[in-house]
Amino acid sequence: MNDFRDRLLAGKPLSDPLLRTKAKAPRAEASRAAEDESFADVAINREAIRQANHRDADRHRLASEHAELSKDGQVQPVTLVNLSGGGAMIEGADDLKLWDRVELKLGGSASLEAIVRWVRGTRFGLEFAHETRIDTGQEQLTTTLLAVIARSFPDVAKAQSDVVAVEPVAEEAAVEGEPHEMTERELRHPLIWSGIVHYDHDSAPVRLRNISSSGALVECATTYPVGAELLLDLGEAGSIFATVNWAHGDQCGLQFRSPYDLAELAKARPQVANSRWQAPDYLRDDTSQQGPWKSQWAQADLSQLHRQLESTRSAIHRR
Repeated sequence: MNDFRDRLLAGKPLSDPLLRTKAKAPRAEASRAAEDESFADVAINREAIRQANHRDADRHRLASEHAELSKDGQVQPVTLVNLSGGGAMIEGADDLKLWDRVELKLGGSASLEAIVRWVRGTRFGLEFAHETRIDTGQEQLTTTLLAVIARSFPDVAKAQSDVVAVEPVAEEAAVEGEPHEMTERELRHPLIWSGIVHYDHDSAPVRLRNISSSGALVECATTYPVGAELLLDLGEAGSIFATVNWAHGDQCGLQFRSPYDLAELAKARPQVANSRWQAPDYLRDDTSQQGPWKSQWAQADLSQLHRQLESTRSAIHRR
């Protein structure tokens, strides 16, 4: 720019043009350059963010892992395609229909209760039951759950104690007939226990899917090697040393080093799961009795559960 001004003021001729034009590339070269460019090379900044988590949990895709599926007492081997926090995809099952209620055994003696939520060819989607399954006898289960409600949900226990415990007609019917025993379908509580696993100088939260006096089935985002020795911390319900017996995806089977007293569960406040399944819009008018939102599939709320437990305890004491 300074050279241009000096020449102009001195009256000297300008030898170079003010603007230099770029030489045009040959047509063939221009065509090749265009072919080399693509929109994949253009960076586009995202202006919107994801507004919700559309997947409840990470899916763990498995390779040639197998499990046992039980339906109406019939057991068959199936292939596990993947596992997530809420369920599993299986392949190779026979005679399964939408909404069938099944048991999925991943390893050891523990199993997960589930229902068939979708069917695509030879693959089936299972949704696990929400509550923590307590594997014990009916009497101990009834006593434990009543203790849980009394300790962690005293308002529910007090409200139920203010109501007439047993109506006269119901009492007479129970005495004259067989004592009423709640079946597994009737005793569906909505309680979920959680804990923390301590292993190798690290800690991770876990969800109890199944627990007995000898072991537990836990759900955890951390993968533990088979044979690992760890500590399962259930807070006020106590801590148990355990060994990893098996692991599939985010599900892990633990063997307790010493028997665990299930009555201790009453000392830890559990989370309350949703008391009802919600039908999708396209099935709102479905009259099938196999839908999981029907009454026989629904979990009892705490008030209903307390009444059922008191009725069962009374029946047991009358034996």
